[in-house]
Amino acid sequence: MKQTSPLEVGIPVIDFDLMYDFYTTVLSCVETRRADIDAGLSSGLASSANGYLNVWLQTPGGEVIKLMSPPDSPTLNPPPEQLTMRTGIAFLTFYCSDLTSTLAAAEAKGAVLRSDRALIAEGAPLRLCFFADPEGNVIELVELGG
Repeated sequence: MKQTSPLEVGIPVIDFDLMYDFYTTVLSCVETRRADIDAGLSSGLASSANGYLNVWLQTPGGEVIKLMSPPDSPTLNPPPEQLTMRTGIAFLTFYCSDLTSTLAAAEAKGAVLRSDRALIAEGAPLRLCFFADPEGNVIELVELGG
């Protein structure tokens, strides 16, 4: 494969406004495109029987998260207690230089820390944590020390 664009990941959402606010405010994503995907196309793609709103959010690193908002709310799929106990994509990783403030902003917007807070102690050579966004999608933050 000769990849021609950054990786894109689709996330079906229940509450579009909540999730849009979370990803643009907390993770500094920027909307680059918005489209109503009609039922004919979405049905043919096996992505939705009744169409959906698709919004492309570019991450600060250039990747794209697509928020997919169908007219019928998707089923909440909470992550397992241990992320390796279910197949499929387990989490999205963001490398950052401001883990403490990013996690605080995430928690203020409804995120739930899944990791031991000891792993994010200031001054550690590697700081990382997992949290669930307001709809349960797991995000990993990684901050490399000096």
